[in-house]
Amino acid sequence: MQLTTATLDRLAALLAEGATNKAIAAELGIGKDTAARYRARLGYGPAPQPRRRSPLTLERKWEQYARPVEGGHVEWTGRHRADTGTMVFTHHAREHTARSVAFLIGKGRPPRGQVTAECDAAEWCVAPAHVEDTPGRTKLREALAIVQGTASTLTECTRGHDATTHRRYDRAGRAYCGTCHAETAAARKAAA
Repeated sequence: MQLTTATLDRLAALLAEGATNKAIAAELGIGKDTAARYRARLGYGPAPQPRRRSPLTLERKWEQYARPVEGGHVEWTGRHRADTGTMVFTHHAREHTARSVAFLIGKGRPPRGQVTAECDAAEWCVAPAHVEDTPGRTKLREALAIVQGTASTLTECTRGHDATTHRRYDRAGRAYCGTCHAETAAARKAAA
């Protein structure tokens, strides 16, 4: 089929805009095969395909990689970041951490701060019932310290940070200053 100059000009413009063979055929009243033949003659590769969004919700996508194991734990079978080992997955072109989504599923709200597992499988568990964000973890560990009788009554740390704002507790219920801890870690990283 021989195309008119005007049709060829419009076809070239549509190809340059990234139109598909089907869209070109519909607009110009030619066959898709003809559009494909001219695409090849004019040196254009295949039209870019539109990105399709997953029909799965964030929670359903998370469930694809979460495998329940003994003890109520959940093992992550999905991707881990190469640099940090963080358990992650991508949903609608955005990367999510497995634990932050687990927290959202379990608590019904987005987490504040870092999310970690507070169970005996803390290295790998992503069970919604086992993860806590920073405020929740602080409350749990503070309660443990009170029960154990190791709760701190100091109002500030040795560097003068206010304990009500900066106090954190480790897994054993021992108090420490979160700001001092972060500063020391940053200095150690800078020295390395």
